[in-house]
Amino acid sequence: MARSRSRRRRNRWFIAALAFVVLILLIVALVMYVNYIYSDERMKEADILQRAQQEAPLTEVNGIEKSIWDEVVYVINGVNQEGKAVWVWVFPDRVASIPAADSADKASVKAAIQQAHPDARIVRLLPGYKDNQYVWQAFVQRKDEKGTRRYFYQFYSFYDGSPVGEIYGLPNQ
Repeated sequence: MARSRSRRRRNRWFIAALAFVVLILLIVALVMYVNYIYSDERMKEADILQRAQQEAPLTEVNGIEKSIWDEVVYVINGVNQEGKAVWVWVFPDRVASIPAADSADKASVKAAIQQAHPDARIVRLLPGYKDNQYVWQAFVQRKDEKGTRRYFYQFYSFYDGSPVGEIYGLPNQ
């Protein structure tokens, strides 16, 4: 009787250890899969950073964002060799740089949106390019003229934060 209890305990420990090893293997496989899925995008971002470095050398990169509207544009927030903050737009065919001092910062654009629409929830705010001008692209949830909460794309001048162009309302379900 005592022997069968110790055998059961060993079997339980063996099953628990086996389950633990299988769990670890599943986690490792999941991490490897996710890394594989995002490897193309990381390679593309590395190429974008290299192109930006050739045109507007940066000593520090604080962030890179992908904007898609008229065309795919990568926008890099960084510091140039003079130690000044800059925004670098990497287009498929060219690279452009704007000093951060010449632009409206993200916080002021958020404040302008909240002032214009106090009920707004800013889902995403990123620099972009639309209609041949540099803009802040805001994806916002707020009430429409009928009082229904909807999602909108709104654009603001990158230089002064003023509204630019039309507002695009997304349909409700």
